[in-house]
Amino acid sequence: MGHWALLPGWVSAALLLALAALPAALAANSSGRWWGIVNVASSTNLLTDSKSLQLVLEPSLQLLSRKQRRLIRQNPGILHSVSGGLQSAVRECKWQFRNRRWNCPTASGPHLFGKIVNRGCRETAFIFAITSAGVTHSVARSCSEGSIESCTCDYRRRGPGGPDWHWGGCSDNIDFGRLFGREFVDSGEKGRDLRFLMNLHNNEAGRTTVFSEMRQECKCHGMSGSCTVRTCWMRLPTLRAVGDVLRDRFDGASRVLYGNRGSNRASRAELLRLEPEDPAHKPPSPHDLVYFEKSPNFCTYSGRLGTAGTAGRACNSSSPALDGCELLCCGRGHRTRTQRVTERCNCTFHWCCHVSCRNCTHTRVLHECL
Repeated sequence: MGHWALLPGWVSAALLLALAALPAALAANSSGRWWGIVNVASSTNLLTDSKSLQLVLEPSLQLLSRKQRRLIRQNPGILHSVSGGLQSAVRECKWQFRNRRWNCPTASGPHLFGKIVNRGCRETAFIFAITSAGVTHSVARSCSEGSIESCTCDYRRRGPGGPDWHWGGCSDNIDFGRLFGREFVDSGEKGRDLRFLMNLHNNEAGRTTVFSEMRQECKCHGMSGSCTVRTCWMRLPTLRAVGDVLRDRFDGASRVLYGNRGSNRASRAELLRLEPEDPAHKPPSPHDLVYFEKSPNFCTYSGRLGTAGTAGRACNSSSPALDGCELLCCGRGHRTRTQRVTERCNCTFHWCCHVSCRNCTHTRVLHECL
C-alpha cells in the first residue's frame, strides 16, 4: 500500500483503467497467460523503488498469478530475463515452422499464440515446450552473466575431473534455471484435467531438453598451447539446438489419454497420469511431447479454430517437401509472379576505410498459394 500512496493520482487512474480493460476471458483460462509479458523487456512503463525492485505497474504483469509476481519480486533482475527468453522462444518457434502450414503465428495483446493454445494438439505441445525452454535457457544464462541478484554461476563442479583436466570457470546455472522455470511457468496452470497434465508434461519436456543438451567446454593451459592441462565448465546449448530437438519430438509426439489402473481403489494421485492412446506404444518419457487431439489441417481460415490458412503464403514450386506448393497450398494451386529487386553487390574495401558497392537489379520469381 505504501508504494501506491506515492504514485500521482493520474498514474493510479491510468493503471486501474488498463487493468479493467483486460479481457474477462483471461479469468476463465489461465493457461499461458504469462506469455502476455513478452514485450516487458522493452517496456518503459516500469518504475523502480529505492531497492531497484520493479513495481508491478506494467499492465501486462497483471496477467501473472500471485505466485509469479512474488517470484519476480524475490529475484530482482529476473523479469527481463523471463521476457527475453519468451521473445527468443517465439522467434525460434517461427523459425522451426516457417515452411509448414502452421507457421507459429502470433498476435499482439495477451493472447500471444491465439486460440491454438486452447486445443490439445501437437502445435500446442510445441508452444508450451519451447516457451518453457526459453525461460529456463534465458534465466540460466542470465545467472552466469550476473544479471540476476539471487543467482550466480554454478560453482559446484570443482576439483579434478579427469587425468588431464579439472573443473573451473563459470558454468551456466541450469539448476537454478530449471527450478525457477518450474516454479514460474507451471504455476500458471490450473485444474486437474487432461489438458492440465499435458501442459505440465510439455513444460517439463522443454526444460529437460535444455538440460540434456548442455555440453562441456574447455580451455587449454600449457607451454605454447600444448594443452597439458584443461579447465572445463558446462555451457548451455543454443536455443536453436533446443528448437531442433523439440521439432523432431513434435514430429514424433505421443497421443495420450488419462491413465487407468483398472481399479476403483486407486487414489486420485495415481489416476493423474498420462498413458499412450495405443496400448502397444511405450509410455511417454520426460523428453517426449504429448498431445490428445488431432491437429486442424491449417489450410483455410477459421475464426472458430483460430487458423489463418495458407492463402498468400510463399511456396517452393520445385520442392516435394512440406514447403512445396503442392503440400503447403493444400492442393489449391499457386500463382507465379515476378519481382524486380535491387541489391548492393560487387562490394570492394578501400584502404582505409571505405567500402564501395554497385547496385545490381535482378528478377526474382515468386510462388504464392491461392
